Amino acid sequence: MKKLTLLALALGLGMQAQAFDLNSAVDAGTKAAADPKGALNQAGTAAGSAAGDKAAATLTEKLKNVQNEKGPIVFVTGKATLDAAKCEKTLKSIDGLIKQFPGFKVTIEGHTDTKGKAASNQKLSQARAEAVRQWLVDHLQTPSDRMAAKGFGGTKPIADNKTEAGRAKNRRVDFSVSKM
Repeated sequence: MKKLTLLALALGLGMQAQAFDLNSAVDAGTKAAADPKGALNQAGTAAGSAAGDKAAATLTEKLKNVQNEKGPIVFVTGKATLDAAKCEKTLKSIDGLIKQFPGFKVTIEGHTDTKGKAASNQKLSQARAEAVRQWLVDHLQTPSDRMAAKGFGGTKPIADNKTEAGRAKNRRVDFSVSKM
């Protein structure tokens, strides 16, 4: 008997949810009939926005995976000098992805560990992000207006800075994507 009561309760809740959704649809239909162009524009904007959000998420994911697949972006220790010979495949993949997804701006984000002075780490991370951006522009003609560089120093660690392994993970280049 308890099972039957729970089933009836669940069915009753489902019916209420369906009625609510139906009322929402009727309201939307009434608004669309009153202003068909506005409804179409709003629907098109919402669909375009959703598609753009999905494309931005896809690009972000692909950019983050490049270094796992092709290798990390490498710099001379303690400097902003890019060791392009060691990471050219990675840089070429990044260029290809940026060109494949027009309409988005990619921010190249430089990060350091927390060893040393915070101001020095901030400056180094900014210079490294700019070095990656400039290399892509100079060597692969990646559109400069589609990229920005931002240094975060040691403010966004992804691992514990108390161990060498953690500090190594924190010294990285990441990417974020936004609509243009």
